[in-house]
Amino acid sequence: MITAYVLITVPSKRSGEVVAALKKHPEVKEAAAVYGDTDIIAKIQAPSLIEVDQVIMDRIQESPDVKTTRTYLVVEKMHWTR
Repeated sequence: MITAYVLITVPSKRSGEVVAALKKHPEVKEAAAVYGDTDIIAKIQAPSLIEVDQVIMDRIQESPDVKTTRTYLVVEKMHWTR
């Protein structure tokens, strides 16, 4: 399983709509509006890097409310969850 964290920048006051839209994609496991240099952080999990690419490039970046994204792939052998 490939895990990625995507930092998303959106226009002012659009975070709520984008977080709601992210819920529609089963590969998006978490999404939260945050304070700071980015507006939303989303956790994506998919079986392959190709599928992660498709979610980010074909779904998230295609949204007219998304200005920019930054993607961080998890180093799986150094990753744990509770």
